[in-house]
Amino acid sequence: MANDLRKFVNPKFLKTIDLALLRRLFERQPPPPAAAAGRGFDLAVFDGGDDAAVRAALAAFFEGPEDELPPGLVADLHHIAELGTEHGMNLLLERARRRQVVIEVPLDAQGEPLPVDPKHFALLAFLDHRPVFDAASDMLAKELRSSFAEYVGRDEGVEPRLDIVARAAFEAAAAEMFRRDHRGAHCRVGWYEDGDQVNLIVTHGAPVSTVPVIEAGQERVISFRSLEHAVLSYHAGSGRLGVAGISKARRADLAEAFAAHLLGRPGFFTGEDCQDLYTLERIERTGLGFEVDHAFDPGILRVDIVEVALDRLGAPGRAGDPPVVEACHVTRDFGARTNALRRIGEHTDRVAFGPGRYRIGHAVFRVLCEARRGRRPASVTVKVKPPSIAAFKRQRYEARVMELLRRNRFCREREPAEAAVAAE
Repeated sequence: MANDLRKFVNPKFLKTIDLALLRRLFERQPPPPAAAAGRGFDLAVFDGGDDAAVRAALAAFFEGPEDELPPGLVADLHHIAELGTEHGMNLLLERARRRQVVIEVPLDAQGEPLPVDPKHFALLAFLDHRPVFDAASDMLAKELRSSFAEYVGRDEGVEPRLDIVARAAFEAAAAEMFRRDHRGAHCRVGWYEDGDQVNLIVTHGAPVSTVPVIEAGQERVISFRSLEHAVLSYHAGSGRLGVAGISKARRADLAEAFAAHLLGRPGFFTGEDCQDLYTLERIERTGLGFEVDHAFDPGILRVDIVEVALDRLGAPGRAGDPPVVEACHVTRDFGARTNALRRIGEHTDRVAFGPGRYRIGHAVFRVLCEARRGRRPASVTVKVKPPSIAAFKRQRYEARVMELLRRNRFCREREPAEAAVAAE
């Protein structure tokens, strides 16, 4: 059994789990093919009345390799394990509160609620409150995405249409895109509004994986399709759309589907500068002595430049041609009060920025933020890679980090199309 699944279905879990819940999980599974009938679990074991015998049979069943377990059961357990943590339990409770749902736990012989750990709670939510479970799973998928490719629309303040018809049209367009990519027809979209920001988590199938296994001394091949998540985050006020969790080749297609079906503005994210959002030119103008200014925010204790990529550029080509990168050198400095730019200066004095010389390909900053009283300062790692990526975990300190980038002129100021036309 894979390590992550073994950690979930461990001896403590099997000794304490409510057997009625586990039986219901097994009952969800379709009957195995006749050729693999011996690989299933005999549900009649649950009817014996001897809990110790049932738990022993379950322990024996899960001792074998994962490849020999029913694939539907494995998929369910992996899905439940993702939320079978303290953080996952908090996500489930938060999503349940938002939906005004109470997740009832089993009662003991005296009618008192049984104490449940996060694994049990995740299983309970999976079986009895699937919409809550799916919403919490979506939020976890969003949290795990830190590298968003961003697009800025032609105008600001364009509100998305989130009616049933528009949602269905977007979901159908996304499903067709994944189907063409041989990722199956499954597509589920979770919709979450947060002020003037709307987040979409698109759950879809991955390409089919084929694995050779051994069963009863014979070789055979099994195929399975796991789930993947694409995340879209749109801020109406600025007209920005972030796309993560999908191949670079398909980001623009998903952005266009969003524009066409949810904004009613096909081509909204196809302007010439729609991805020209971030720049490190200020560092290049200042030189290796550059330091990040954070004096405007007393909640930021320190900003370290922990990594810098220097791109050596070839001779300038024709006007309008992108520069050719001949080599890239990455300098890192993760010690206390560090500055990777200064580290470069300690080793060479031949770095000059400009066409045919060097440019900064990306920079990584460690932002130390003041935490609540009694807690250690929180550290946020931010990677800026022009022209379109500012990567960091956005569930905390997003507004603070984005303001830091703006104040240091790492964000390009872009004039919306309507304002530009009026100015002309």
